[in-house]
Amino acid sequence: GMDVVKTHIGRLNGTIDIESRVGAGTRLSIRLPLTLAILPTLMIGVKGRVFALPLSSVNEIFQLEGCATRLVDGLQCVIVRSKAMPLLFLQDWLDVGKPRAGASGLEQVVVVQVGNRQLGIAVDSVLGREEVVIKPLGLLLQGLAGLAGATITGEGAIALILDVPGLVKSHLKDYPSVDNSFGAIGEVA
Repeated sequence: GMDVVKTHIGRLNGTIDIESRVGAGTRLSIRLPLTLAILPTLMIGVKGRVFALPLSSVNEIFQLEGCATRLVDGLQCVIVRSKAMPLLFLQDWLDVGKPRAGASGLEQVVVVQVGNRQLGIAVDSVLGREEVVIKPLGLLLQGLAGLAGATITGEGAIALILDVPGLVKSHLKDYPSVDNSFGAIGEVA
């Protein structure tokens, strides 16, 4: 039995350590490389660049066209089912200092959730679902809020994996009046 396990783990460039003590039991430690972390993602496009959002954080997707957007206490929001939801134009987050010409209405909004906090992320296109292998970021990009890693797409392009909790936290950090459920923004008449 264990020789088969050891062989398969060895093929994955992993290691297995077996530690046994009389009267205490046996402990197995299996170590696999980080590159084996597979993540189901939603691939999105912004200004010709491809990004990956962890699918576990995605609630819904809708077209921005026909939805009202408003500034509520200085926070850009989209009105969904008579409720205001904070809205982040991913293009603004990516192109710091380059003002966006305005919402074209053609954007799609991906609603992500962290705990009970929701955020609408406006993107140019939703490309589909893809399972990706997570690669760690290089030293230059490590520690940047909103980035969790990188991957190589099925087409061979490099895509950054967005860190949804980091995006939510960084986008809403200046808005302490927004409670966990965005109830401070609340209903819109």
